[in-house]
Amino acid sequence: MRSIPKPLAALVFLLFWGIAIALWSCTHLLPTPEGRGFMADIGIVFASIGFAAPFLLSMKQLLAAAILGVIGIIFFGLFGFADFTVLVYMLRLLVPFLALLTPVYKLLTFRVFA
Repeated sequence: MRSIPKPLAALVFLLFWGIAIALWSCTHLLPTPEGRGFMADIGIVFASIGFAAPFLLSMKQLLAAAILGVIGIIFFGLFGFADFTVLVYMLRLLVPFLALLTPVYKLLTFRVFA
């Protein structure tokens, strides 16, 4: 199991937070409320993966987090454009919550994305 090099974790953190901030800054440019919400939700996913990256233990976990991020974006798109508001808000709470748990899991050496 290859561990994540610190410079790569820092690069993912900075790059993904930069993407998230750019997305959040451009949400007002879209004409529809659904599009604006979806763009903000994509920013939530990028910020969450960026926050979790320095605390993941291996490249395999980083890849799993990226795959789950893509799945999260797909779910945000499906639920947002289909007007399932409750599921969108559930994802808006769940995605950052899972990212905030990664330092705890690293401290306890509990493998989340194994």
